[in-house]
Parts: sequence; C-alpha cells; structure tokens
Amino acid sequence: MTKNKPTRSGGRGKPRPAPPPRTVEVDIVEIGARGDGIARLGDDLVFVPFTVPGDRVVARVESRRGDGLAAALVEVTRPGPGRTEPPCPHYRRCGGCSLQHLDENLYAEWKREMLLTQLARHGLGDAPVAEMVVIPAGERRRAVFAFHRRKGSTVLGFNARTSHTVVDLDDCLLLRRKLVAILAPLRAILTETVAEDEDGDVTVTLGENGLDILVEVDARLDLFDREKLAAFADSQNLARLSWRRPGAGFVEPIARRHPALVRFAGTAVEPPPGGFLQPTLGGEQAIARLVSEGIGTVKTVADLYCGCGSFTFPLAASGAAVHAVEGDEAPIRALEAAANQSGRKITAEVRDLARRPLLAHELKKFQAVVFDPPRAGAQAQAEQLAAAGPATVVAVSCNPATLARDLSILVKAGYGIETITPIDQFPHSAHLEAVAVLRR
Repeated sequence: MTKNKPTRSGGRGKPRPAPPPRTVEVDIVEIGARGDGIARLGDDLVFVPFTVPGDRVVARVESRRGDGLAAALVEVTRPGPGRTEPPCPHYRRCGGCSLQHLDENLYAEWKREMLLTQLARHGLGDAPVAEMVVIPAGERRRAVFAFHRRKGSTVLGFNARTSHTVVDLDDCLLLRRKLVAILAPLRAILTETVAEDEDGDVTVTLGENGLDILVEVDARLDLFDREKLAAFADSQNLARLSWRRPGAGFVEPIARRHPALVRFAGTAVEPPPGGFLQPTLGGEQAIARLVSEGIGTVKTVADLYCGCGSFTFPLAASGAAVHAVEGDEAPIRALEAAANQSGRKITAEVRDLARRPLLAHELKKFQAVVFDPPRAGAQAQAEQLAAAGPATVVAVSCNPATLARDLSILVKAGYGIETITPIDQFPHSAHLEAVAVLRR
C-alpha cells in the first residue's frame, strides 16, 4: 500500500515480554495481511485495527502480537486518504467486516496487493494477475452463526473481533434477505429448545428449494423439542432442518420438507447438512467458469478436493470424464447420487489427499487436474503433480499464502503460470480467493 513499508526487526530469539499497557500517538503507514493498520513505534511494529495509511491515531498498546504490538484504536486525530464512513451499525463490534472504513479504491488496491505480496515472497512476483472479480455485498447465501443461550433469550449472530462473545444481529449487509429474515424465528426456537448457558453454531444455506439449517450444540432433544423444531420447519417453509451434537459423529434429521438442492451446471445435488458450498452463487459461477476455461477441451480430468461437485459437473458437462476426489464421505455420496441421475461420465473416490495424495503414476491417466484445498493448501498433492502431473493444472484457493507456496512447487518443476484471477466474495474482510491456470 506504500513504497516505504517498515522493515521488521530481525531475530528468532526468545519472545519479548508484553509491554505494560500505554496510550501512544502514531502514524499508520500500511495495512497488514489481516487488515490492521501498521505503525512504527521505536523498533516495534504496532498493529491498529480500523485504520488506513495516512491516519494519525491515538491507540492503546495492550499486548504483544508476533514480532509487533497489538493496540486498540482510541481516536483518529487526522484521517488519511481512502477512509470512508462504514455502512453497518455493527461495525467494530462484529468480527465479520473489519474493513468497512476503506473506500472502494483503497480496498480493491489492498486486496490485490495482498495476493501480489504472497506471490513475490515465493519468487512469483512476475506472475500475470488479472483484474479482481468482485461479488457485491448482499449476495451471501450461506452463513455460520454463533449463538449463546442465556436466561430468557438467545444471542444469535457472529463472534466479536478476536473474541468468543456473540454479537446479536437483526440484520447483516452481506446476507441474502431470506437469511436475514430467519434470524428472529431462529432465535425464538433456540430459546425454546436449548438449555441456558449452552453455546452452539447454526449453519444456514439458501438452496434452490428453500433454507437448509443445521444446528450444532451439545444439547439433548426430547420428544417435545423435536415436535417444536418440526413445527418451526413447517412454519418457516424450510427445505431441511438437522441437529448435531459435537462429537456424536452423526447428524439427526428433524425435518426434510423438500430436497435441499443446489444446482451445478444444470445438475441438482443435495449436499449433506452443513456441507461446504461457496458462500455466493456469483462467486461459485465465476470460479467454475475460470476452471472450465482453464481446463479447456480435454477428455480426462481429476477434480481434487471436489466437495459436492461445483466444478465436477461443469467439467463433465463439457464432455470430459471426471474423477472426483474428496476426503469426506458425505459430499462424495451426494455427488455420486447426482452423477447417477445425470448420466455424466463421473467417477468418485473418498480419499484424504493431505495424507494420501494421488501419486505420480496415478496422475498419468489424466490430461488435466483441478485442486481446491482448504486453507492449509495442497502441498503434498502439489509435490506429486510436480513429479509427474499433466500438461494443465488449475489451482483454486481461499488462502493467498498457501496458494503461492503450492504454485512455487509447480513452477520449479517446469509449469508456467498462464494467469491468476483474484475473486472477492467476502466484502470488507481479509479473505480472498483466486484461480490459477498453469501449463507445461
């Protein structure tokens, strides 16, 4: 964000003790990878949230964070350029959107720079990076809410910044309106069915046939609770309502009024309760388009970390034979059921790719490979692709740091990066996805 970035003090010696709390006045010079503003105080970096480069601020230093100091913003005494008025009333309390104070241009510049910085750290500073695809706020179709059952009521929303405290929400600018509308009825039914002082999570997904809800909490249901929950599902016209106790190993179906469907390239799939889905439909379609364009017209493709098939079915629709691999059994079974109905050339396999990546000799049967791992990346699989991967690889990632690491493994083995496209479907946050196309 600035050409005069502070350098970090070196050394990997013993951690320095936390300084006593104190109030300081500092100038913000850049925005860090987590979205906090960074200032210099003597030999230390100071991380101050909710600030922009050019701000002069009063901040309270509270603790040590890595090789710097963590501080709380007290006051902005001189605003920097690029600052704007946050649109959400929950700003600074809710931990979900910590960058609402950045104007549109500064935010886009910072998010793109975040990817470029990680690429440069792995020697990929000259990689061609396309313009960022931006999914607007108000399109999020899937969210995981936290809740706390207190005396007489339930607090339901998102966790506060760096805290397990739940910020009670009645609205959220990121969500589709149907997710917002369910918050009050959901809060009421949790108050009726969950004991006081319990904490849990609720995953709400808007599918083709209505809302799909999974409640996860360490609470036992009796017959009357189940009847209340079933009546709630009926009154709210839910597609499906499920319940899971942490550690139980299974999901209890409460109501399934309609199939909880999503559709990939025209094929209807019913994901397992709480199953992974891209948070926005627009984001999913943008990624699937880039994957399909990157793969091109080939006959055989491996879709690794495939989930329920958001890329599998678009690839198969082009006529390719697709082998889909995922570590969790439930999404694979959902994918297989849909594939059997579609008549597409799809095979599926349950396999932990972090522990058992497809080996070099197994990769030889594929003309192209797609991988879309969790945030930890796909280092083990990238190493096998480097050894004997096909001519075309498309990498999808939600973590620029591990994406850059995995790409560097492939580039060192002779792959060239054709393009990397950043995709922002988490507005006002430090989360960024990207699709990279490589060939050799």
